[in-house]
Amino acid sequence: MDQVEPIARSADVVSNSPTQFDLRGKDIHVSFSTTSITGRPLMQYRDRRRQVSASGDEIRQVDVGIGTLVTIELQSNAADAGGILFSVLIPHAQLIGRDRSVKIHTVGITTRTPGFVVPSTRQVETYTEVNLSGEATLVFS
Repeated sequence: MDQVEPIARSADVVSNSPTQFDLRGKDIHVSFSTTSITGRPLMQYRDRRRQVSASGDEIRQVDVGIGTLVTIELQSNAADAGGILFSVLIPHAQLIGRDRSVKIHTVGITTRTPGFVVPSTRQVETYTEVNLSGEATLVFS
């Protein structure tokens, strides 16, 4: 008679959260680490026009219930050029047992604010969204 493997109870299952997110979508590459060897988060953003790296307090993280919205500044809000922010929604993900990575799909949002303009009744920020996909990995630092 064949041996039957016992079903693992939930208390026996080890669950981890990813710490590294590598994402791509329409000319954009984003890499986000929740922590680093210094203990600070790191984020790199690259598109056809710019490459920006941020760390620590330069990265804003807000838990929004459906994930964590992570934002960095791509261009400071200069009076004549306006400002540009990039945000990525980092979804909740879990890694069970020995799994160290999982495929994820999410969205990135570029927010533009105008430079100096004559005051008028209007929407101030404009948004451009991009679908992102890639891998979330558990990295030990």
